[in-house]
This record gives sequence, structure tokens and C-alpha cells, in this order.
Amino acid sequence: MSNPAKKILICEDHQIVIDGLISIFKNQPDYTVLDYVKNGNDVLPTIKLKTPDVLLLDLNLPNKNGLDILKDVKNFNSNIKVIVLTMYNKESIINKVKQYNGDGFLLKNCSSDDLLRALDCVFETKVFYRGKGVKTNVKETDGFLDKIKITRREKEIILELVKGNNVPQIAKNLFISTYTVETHKKNIFKKLNIHNSIDLIKLVNEKQLLS
Repeated sequence: MSNPAKKILICEDHQIVIDGLISIFKNQPDYTVLDYVKNGNDVLPTIKLKTPDVLLLDLNLPNKNGLDILKDVKNFNSNIKVIVLTMYNKESIINKVKQYNGDGFLLKNCSSDDLLRALDCVFETKVFYRGKGVKTNVKETDGFLDKIKITRREKEIILELVKGNNVPQIAKNLFISTYTVETHKKNIFKKLNIHNSIDLIKLVNEKQLLS
């Protein structure tokens, strides 16, 4: 029996963006759009009434600052996942989102694949998700990501390992052989100079490998 779809509340004041998001989730079995809110003052009352699993939150809503909304939502129910969806690509804002226990940060020009990957990540790991193109503090990466080359398949396997899945489970989930998974796993550990999955989880958190 499959798990019920996660319920999404969209917090956005531009109808064209709302319509685009709804269309992305229309045929996604794992996620469903519960409702949308255009006014910042309406977000928390709607959450209390409809109990979503995740918010897609614009930071620039009428009548209330998005960061204040994030703080209020997390104070009300820390289990609700909050992914910021914005045009503001500033490290200071990203740091505030992390400080207020936000779960992810995406730019509005992100792809639908990046959005779905962000949702999967925040529900299945404890890693803060940075979308493609989102600024990263130089000290945070220290040139790390420029020195190594992680392929798309390796990122998929890293995500599976961080979830706690073993090699046979990963092979089944990704429709590849256990031998292929083992080979990728060895290559990943060699590239990252680590020895086990615990080291991998630490590195994922430190270096934002899944963003």
C-alpha cells in the first residue's frame, strides 16, 4: 500500500506562479496541492485549518514578511516543511531562512525537477536543500565542489544512502544492478575521501552536496 500524497500549501501572490506550480504537481502521485494563499496574514490561519505537510513560501507576500511567516509556522508546528521559493538570491537571506529552521531555498527560475528533488530531500533527509544557482558562502564550500566531479547518478545514490537505504534497496529504487550501485558507491567514497555512510551524511550537511 502506497503512502498518501504529501499536502502542499502554496504561499504566493502572483496567480501565474500559482498556476505553474499547480500544473507541476497535477500528475505527481507523491504530492498534491491542498490550497494557495496570497496574503501573508492568511498563512497561519490556513495552516491551522488545513494542516499541510509542506509550504512553498514566497518571501514577498502582502501584509507580512516571509521570514516572519516562516518563524511563526515553525513555532506553531516544527514538523511542517517550509521551502522558500523566491527571486532574492542573497546569502544573508538564505542564512536567515536556515536560522529560522527553514528546510530549503529555491529560486523562482528553478526547474520542476529541482523543485521535486527539493521536496524529496526535505522529507527524506535532514539536509537543508539549496536549489541550483542559489548562492553559497565561499567559506562553506572552500572550493570543495570545484575540486571534485559528482555525476547526476552519483548524486542520486548519495541521496539514497543518506536516506539509510542499503545497496539492494538502492538498486531496486533506481532500476540498476547491485554491482552498479556498489561501483558507484566505491567511486563516491573515493572522490569524497570518506569510509562510511556516517561520514557521508556529515559531508552532505557541511558541503551541501545535494543542492
